[in-house]
Amino acid sequence: MQSQKAIFTFRIDHCDPLGQGVDKSGKGVTFIAKTLPGETGRARIFKSKKGVHFAKLIAVTTPSAQRRPAECPHFEDCPGCDYLHTDYKTELGFKTAALRKYFQKIPFDWDRLEVLGAPERWGYRNRIQLHYRDGKIGLVDGLLDRIVEIPACKVIQAALRPSLEALYTDRSWARASPSQGHCELSVRSDKVGIAWNRSYAQGGFSQVNDEMNAVLRQAVTDCLEEAAPATILDLFSGDGNLSEQLVEDHTATRVRVDAAPVKPHPDFIRLDLFKPFALKAFEKKVRQDRFDVLLLDPPRSGFSVLNDWVLRYKPKSLIYVSCHPGTLARDLAGLEPSYTLTKLMLIDLFPSTRHFETLAAIRFPDTV
Repeated sequence: MQSQKAIFTFRIDHCDPLGQGVDKSGKGVTFIAKTLPGETGRARIFKSKKGVHFAKLIAVTTPSAQRRPAECPHFEDCPGCDYLHTDYKTELGFKTAALRKYFQKIPFDWDRLEVLGAPERWGYRNRIQLHYRDGKIGLVDGLLDRIVEIPACKVIQAALRPSLEALYTDRSWARASPSQGHCELSVRSDKVGIAWNRSYAQGGFSQVNDEMNAVLRQAVTDCLEEAAPATILDLFSGDGNLSEQLVEDHTATRVRVDAAPVKPHPDFIRLDLFKPFALKAFEKKVRQDRFDVLLLDPPRSGFSVLNDWVLRYKPKSLIYVSCHPGTLARDLAGLEPSYTLTKLMLIDLFPSTRHFETLAAIRFPDTV
């Protein structure tokens, strides 16, 4: 069965946290995207290493009762969406299971998990980055090393669709640009922008789902109000998206830290938090012994030195927002002070995909 590029018959045991069906019927383990537990069918292996195989779905012979026709014409080949072959309730179930798997070693009463789903699976993205090469433009399928074109993408906001479609009807960009690169379409304040071969979110980072970002902001504000802090240290703050409301209400003061370009502001410290000795550099800039709340929203890689900052500033509470629950769980497991995980929320900013935001609220004992 397991010769590379071989066609084989699969039976899906379960789905992994990346949204892939897992087959254990042969030698080793095979991962097959766009499949559901209990399904059987045929797939072609395109990559194998040490008993681990990756295959592309050819056909489903026995479909799951949860399978639905995908409403997007690109779904079969597109690497952007993972769950359009099932309904949204089932999608949230898979995401909840993924979160539980990542947090299996962290004590928590799972009856208290809060799952906040999105009102729409379509038309929510206010920004999309496309890659191009060999005259094609779209999303990169990393496993097959190819560009998948997506002229009818359904997850972007309506305001972006004319600009997206224009890239496929007029390919003059292929002559004017380098042989390969990327472009980003974005909409802010009803103004559509396009940037070629510049850094991601070059106009300033913002969450891609405006409606669910408001839900996330409110969840963070509720946690902050419950903590009733006098001082907030907001790491990876960007433009202050998560802490703005409490400061505007004049109920707390904050210090924001980020390496990204931000308009000058008295409470903002420009600092690359991943640089060696970042903590020491911060201590020289800000003469403060403690912060009541440590708030952070790092990139997918997480913040592996979080424990150093907790030990230094001895917060009463920690509020950690993450787009990768695996690195979040890793960072929490690395905390030396004892703590209580008081709140855990799954906030679905990325419907139709395997991604979601997680909010974890931590309370430390007074002895920290």
